[in-house]
Amino acid sequence: MIKLSKSQSSVFVALSSLLLCIIFWITLAPAKLGGWVTYVIVDGISMEPGFHLGDLVLVRTQPSYGVGDAVVYHDPNIGSYVFHRIIGMELDRFVLQGDNNSWLDSYQPTQAEVIGKLWLHIPKVGKFIEWMRAPLNMVLTVALMGVFLMIDVFQTPSQKNKKENPVLAFSFSGTATIIGFVFFAFLFLILGIYSFTRPLNRPTENISYQQEGYFYYSATGTPGVYDTEVVRSGEPVFPKLTCYLNIGFTYNVLSNNLQSMAGKQSMYARILDAQSGWQRTIPLTPETVFSGNTYFATTTLDLCQVESIVNLVEQETGLKQTAYTLEIVSDASFTANANGILVNDEFSPKMVFKYDKIHFYLSEEISQPDPLYANQSGMAVSSASEQNTLSVLGFQIPVWMMRFVSLLGFGISLASAIFAGVNLYRKVNQNQHSLIQLKYGGMLVDVYEQNLAQTSSVIDVHSINDLARLAERHGTMILHTMRDSLHYYFVQSNGTTYRYMLTGKHEHVEEVQTPIVEITTPTEPIKVPTQLIQEKPVEDSHQQKPRIVYVYEPQPEMPQTVLTHTQSVNAKPKIQESFGEFEYSIETGKIEFELAQETVLPRIKL
Repeated sequence: MIKLSKSQSSVFVALSSLLLCIIFWITLAPAKLGGWVTYVIVDGISMEPGFHLGDLVLVRTQPSYGVGDAVVYHDPNIGSYVFHRIIGMELDRFVLQGDNNSWLDSYQPTQAEVIGKLWLHIPKVGKFIEWMRAPLNMVLTVALMGVFLMIDVFQTPSQKNKKENPVLAFSFSGTATIIGFVFFAFLFLILGIYSFTRPLNRPTENISYQQEGYFYYSATGTPGVYDTEVVRSGEPVFPKLTCYLNIGFTYNVLSNNLQSMAGKQSMYARILDAQSGWQRTIPLTPETVFSGNTYFATTTLDLCQVESIVNLVEQETGLKQTAYTLEIVSDASFTANANGILVNDEFSPKMVFKYDKIHFYLSEEISQPDPLYANQSGMAVSSASEQNTLSVLGFQIPVWMMRFVSLLGFGISLASAIFAGVNLYRKVNQNQHSLIQLKYGGMLVDVYEQNLAQTSSVIDVHSINDLARLAERHGTMILHTMRDSLHYYFVQSNGTTYRYMLTGKHEHVEEVQTPIVEITTPTEPIKVPTQLIQEKPVEDSHQQKPRIVYVYEPQPEMPQTVLTHTQSVNAKPKIQESFGEFEYSIETGKIEFELAQETVLPRIKL
């Protein structure tokens, strides 16, 4: 197994993240941001059962497309994107159809108009994206992610890996400030991406409308052949019983935003043979001008004339067909004003009969479920533009303002985070105590030295990290006190005190070794002097009798106790065996001995 140092691990993580970002950009970057992928949300049932409403479809541009490819193209007639399958080609245009549709698409795009071919299909994700598109939902989601991120950052390692005896470590110091600014910078970055992917201006709202036409017919019926004396719409007509067919047509334009509407309408009949291509036109009504969004016209067709024309064609040409087609066509057009836009459109519905030389009957075509009704949708596309806005908490804010606020907020937040980081870096580099407060501020408790509980043993640890691990293991806090410019850190548990000490004068982030005290004793035992100078008795609060203290003036020839105090900085601590506790002090020129129950005890007194 290859072991990496901390710096090597950081470099490895950074390079891996950069590589993942590059791979993501190459494979999944949106086309609007310079990528190769277009994201499309299915908004209909025309591609079921393979694709359902709310599915997310990812398409990529291809050099060529073929029959069977599911592609996305832009239909200028309806002003939106269409996701259908290619079923054929006509010249340089594709013929498309929805998998769930029984009719072909009215628009046939060229290869340049095809956005891309199906690359990836993710069910139901489109519904979540639609929900996220709402600005309020996006803000709430990002805020929730930021809260979880901040909680995770403020947790100590024991909270992340160990659920028992957790130690709260919310250190609202410089780190919290930096994270707060970074969080706000992230929010403004998301806002900036969202606003910069929206155009500054948008075309004025397109006005949709619908044209519809209703046909009806009637004729004089023969009693006994029909239920009534009138032939009604939908019933066959026999030329031997009646020659005249009364035809009516109602034309409507449905829209709430069209003004000053005017139009014209005319009707004609057409008898034809689809197989040979022969046809003959019979005018019915001249072109008539009307105003308003509704028009009604009537006319009469001589069926006996149609029969005579067919007989003449067969006699003169020798054409023999079992059935011919009779079409009643209404040509209508209108002109209107839609918010300053001039709208012109045409509509040519038709009523189709089949003629088998005996009777005329309605033909049911697949593209027209109701043979007496037809409609056509249209849209008035506006060339003017207006200022684009985004809805935030119910307020309509211009996109340019959102961009300005996002850039300004991102810049201020990022600059503040950098400034706070520099200040934190300077503070940490002043001394190690600041670094300890930064790392373990939530675990530190300042106490007075006299309040520390007495324990049976004291163990010095190598570093503050070791002491923090002990605190986490025992589920306790790190006690901190300061004495004579020295910082002491303690962890007390089960009668044992674990201690770490560093000097207050140290100005670099390095481990400071506890001062090593070496006490050397003379090779020969200390002899009791023959003459001691007796001083006044010293009262001892712990004994009933006064104890007598003798002061011995040291002589040059006598061996002396030597105390050496060595302080080593930036060195590994030495493990020394403890032979007991020594209470010692130093006075100039005097060594005191204490006589207790005829036993001389050496006592170096400060």
